[in-house]
Amino acid sequence: MSSDPNQPPIVPGPRQPGQPAAAPTYEPPIAAQQQFMPPAGEPPTYQPPPAERSLFEKRPEILIGLATAGGFVAAQILGRMRGR
Repeated sequence: MSSDPNQPPIVPGPRQPGQPAAAPTYEPPIAAQQQFMPPAGEPPTYQPPPAERSLFEKRPEILIGLATAGGFVAAQILGRMRGR
């Protein structure tokens, strides 16, 4: 690239003498041009695999039990701090 900001960028490639360098044009990849799009309103022909659920989503009673136990422990600690 030239250090003078008023000069156009230098693009390699053949050109006629005196012709300024032109920026390259963008062409999408061939795979993007040939991508199949189903008609609107039709469902896709495949079903995506279901997302893996965490243990707490499978068994919510574990989360409730942990919250209850945590509350009980916190109450015991606060009670002993107050002198009970």
